[in-house]
Amino acid sequence: MKSLTTFILLFIIFYGYGQPLNSGKIIFKETIKLNIDLGERNPEMSKMIPTSQSIDKVLYFNSNESLYKNNEIPKDLDIKSEEDGNTFQLVMKMPESIIYLNKGTETYLQSQDLMGKEFLISDKPTNYNWKVTGEQKSIMNFVCQKAILSDTSKNVVAWFTPQIPVATGPGGMTGLPGMILAVENDNGERMTIAVSIESLPTPYEFVKPSKGKKVSKSEYDKIREEKMKEMGAVNGKGTGIRMIIRDEKH
Repeated sequence: MKSLTTFILLFIIFYGYGQPLNSGKIIFKETIKLNIDLGERNPEMSKMIPTSQSIDKVLYFNSNESLYKNNEIPKDLDIKSEEDGNTFQLVMKMPESIIYLNKGTETYLQSQDLMGKEFLISDKPTNYNWKVTGEQKSIMNFVCQKAILSDTSKNVVAWFTPQIPVATGPGGMTGLPGMILAVENDNGERMTIAVSIESLPTPYEFVKPSKGKKVSKSEYDKIREEKMKEMGAVNGKGTGIRMIIRDEKH
């Protein structure tokens, strides 16, 4: 009788673990390599610059909707150095970004801060073209398969698991037969990986982002590119200010 009870208990545990997850809350750690080289002109400031910067993100999801945002208040990096009467300042901002997806209505909404101005990007979800390889690895005890983003100049690798049969992931990435638990951009220059998962809070409401000037993805990309050019022109005049802005853009 004791052996039979033990067998039933083990069967229940195994069966429960093997059930696919159709909703939940996943914490991701996003790490960006800074790779800032000041050369020999400011060695003291070079020592103060970290090699990378990380932030925790959270993804709430069910079979139809998902919401991806910061799980903590981002810490801006602001380093200032004075040498021979010259002032050099490095500023790195990680602004809040909220991404909402709805597969049923094909809705993509992203609230994005860009240099102090808020934008609401409204469009359809991006149709990513993936090539699934035979390579596998384990992330949080989930068996994940490797996929490479093809037909693009971007270097993006994703690891997804069919054990969570929801076609979404961090940063609004979709298009794979399972949850994306890790994303590698540009050979690891930007890494996003799941570190914990738990049940979706009950009750939970997927609140759509609504703040900011409404634009399409292409309109926002154009505005962002123009802003980057403006900053490049300012730097070119030798003001001694360098600013780096990271947003959710894959």
